[in-house]
Amino acid sequence: MFRIAPTPKVLPSELLDRAAKIEPATVGHLQNHGFPLGLRPVTKANRFVGTALTVRLSAMDGSALHYAADLVEPGHVVVVEMGHDRERACVGAMVCFALSLRGAAGVVIDGMATDIAELEDTGVPIFARGLSPVTTRLLGNDGDVNLPVNVAGAIVRPGDLVIADPNGVVFVHPSAFDEMYDHLFEFQDAEPQARIDLRSGVKLTDKFGAGELVRRSAIYLDQ
Repeated sequence: MFRIAPTPKVLPSELLDRAAKIEPATVGHLQNHGFPLGLRPVTKANRFVGTALTVRLSAMDGSALHYAADLVEPGHVVVVEMGHDRERACVGAMVCFALSLRGAAGVVIDGMATDIAELEDTGVPIFARGLSPVTTRLLGNDGDVNLPVNVAGAIVRPGDLVIADPNGVVFVHPSAFDEMYDHLFEFQDAEPQARIDLRSGVKLTDKFGAGELVRRSAIYLDQ
């Protein structure tokens, strides 16, 4: 059985423009969830922001992904749950080419990809566990489109904001991103000045406050 829910609208360009200024690692200073650990860029294109369009595949059946590809609008990020399948690739030359024609901002797979040369040619950034020559089939058995998915431990809902760079991927609810944005921007914007201060001799512990935190409860042992 296939379950198909409405396709999320692409997030506003103003929000995406702000998100493009933020690195996933910056979000990691304020949020502990939403990070699909173990996924990495398999293409040279490795940065994007976009709106999650979710797909769940069942066993070796890639039918739901082919269906979802026709729903993609410019700015969607196709996010694929493959269960425990660590062998089969669900995205290869033809699927990626179709997604590129639809304007996909990126693809995130809790599984494998294939046809790396053709993936590179499309320019679509692909994050996955790796590459494999073994592929899914079109069986018409089961799958979900635009329902919540579990991608490498991260729960992703259709319409979530997706931010990716070479360090990894993070999924953030748009309203949560709005609430965090000022802190995220301030945190990230402070780094250049922090480097200047450290070069001038300021200690790391004094710059960020760890020294005082440690001294409050430190026991200094004689050697």
